[in-house]
Amino acid sequence: YLMHAQDRDNYKHFMKCDAYEVAKELKEEGKIKHIGISFHDTADVLEMILKEHPEIEIVQIQFNYVDYEDPSVQSKKVYDICRKYDKPILMMEPVKGGGLIRLPDDAKNVFDSLDNKDLSYASYAIRFAASFDGVYKVLSGMSNLEQMEDNISYMEEFTPLSDIEMDAVWKVRDILKNLGGIACT
Repeated sequence: YLMHAQDRDNYKHFMKCDAYEVAKELKEEGKIKHIGISFHDTADVLEMILKEHPEIEIVQIQFNYVDYEDPSVQSKKVYDICRKYDKPILMMEPVKGGGLIRLPDDAKNVFDSLDNKDLSYASYAIRFAASFDGVYKVLSGMSNLEQMEDNISYMEEFTPLSDIEMDAVWKVRDILKNLGGIACT
């Protein structure tokens, strides 16, 4: 059971209506197998929730190479809290609502200069998210059969990003940051 959109305000609502207690009871009754949350706030809020609710078994977070060190999204810091509490992680928004596919030419050139010309721009974004320890699943947000086939082509026998590919990802991130960012997902 995934309690969606946990942030400072929603968490108060979930606490007020005893949602966490109900989830624990449902698990004890065998009506649900696992308790999880999707999270949309700062690392300190996640740490508060995980301290207060060790029964949470999995956390879904927004995670992509543009938001990795973003001070408002705090993907890296939130990821680090999940690891601190040994929670498996569902990665959402790895391609940032498609924004990491529709790249400007100078960013495309960075990926196009790599040895494997057959890889899509989405492949670098999704493999970036999947390359971290503790990742349970990456939710890629496929919209059609072509995107699904693309995802399968590089995730069926997953290989983490190489050092060269990771350097390319950071270069693309810097190019995108210098453009003023990508619209909110």
